[in-house]
Amino acid sequence: MSGRPRTTRSRRRTLRRGGMYVAVLGVAMLVTLIGLSALLAVRVDQRTTGLLENAVKVDFQAQAAVDRAIFRLNNLANWRTAYTNDTWTAGQTFDGVTTSFKLVDEIDGNLADDANEPVRVYGRATVGDALRVYSLCVGPRVIRNLLANGDMEAGTASWSGSNCQIVARTDDYHGGTGSIYAQNRTSYSGGPKQALTAPIENGVPYCFDVWAKIDSIFTRNVQLVIETTGSDSGTQWFSNGSTSVGMIWTHVTSTITPTWSGTLQSAAVYVTTTSGTTAFKIDDASLVNADPTRALVPISGTWRREVLP
Repeated sequence: MSGRPRTTRSRRRTLRRGGMYVAVLGVAMLVTLIGLSALLAVRVDQRTTGLLENAVKVDFQAQAAVDRAIFRLNNLANWRTAYTNDTWTAGQTFDGVTTSFKLVDEIDGNLADDANEPVRVYGRATVGDALRVYSLCVGPRVIRNLLANGDMEAGTASWSGSNCQIVARTDDYHGGTGSIYAQNRTSYSGGPKQALTAPIENGVPYCFDVWAKIDSIFTRNVQLVIETTGSDSGTQWFSNGSTSVGMIWTHVTSTITPTWSGTLQSAAVYVTTTSGTTAFKIDDASLVNADPTRALVPISGTWRREVLP
């Protein structure tokens, strides 16, 4: 009888110690869980901060890649042949961000065929999982037709006949409602002529193009000519090849570089053939500066952030 109370007290002490141990263990586990949660939260916050920083970096660098590409094009005369359409350049890495750019001719996919066509410049930047692409269309600073009444909608205004007679026609045309008909040609070099009133530059290439149609079942080679008269060089004629034309409207185009010595006294353009005196029609003519080194400038309303797949 005397030993039972001690056993009960001993058990109670043991239970109290066990309870305290469980309580301490629970608190320790809770503290550990709180610490792990805090550490996880810090890591998540750091990762989120890192992703945001990367997103800001690539967003800025993708836009900067477009600017750098345009600067490079404006300082590289042969860029239209140096780059391949729709092909990214090799990436360059700075401060952990890799950037590159590509050029896309959205008209015909050919960068080199026409110095007057605009081009879309894409800039791309990547770091980690972050990626941004921006693009902008740019074109030569001035694309202006130097010919008056180039569409022939005003009849023969601004045009004259060289070794031929020209008349306005409204029954057959390439575009609009009228064309010019060169008839009664006395020489293969006879054809429509226009004296240039807009200034042209010495030694600069010009793209001269016209739509032509021969009034015969036999084809003829149509040739485009620029004439210059310089105070020290006299009168000179410049051409660059010819195009076979038949009884359907055919696009004739040529890039010609006129030159002269001294002061330019006059300049004119001619549409002729390389042989024969067959009558022919012309329509939709233009003469534009084709200098590939002309500064490229942004085309309004074409800036965009690309939607990634």
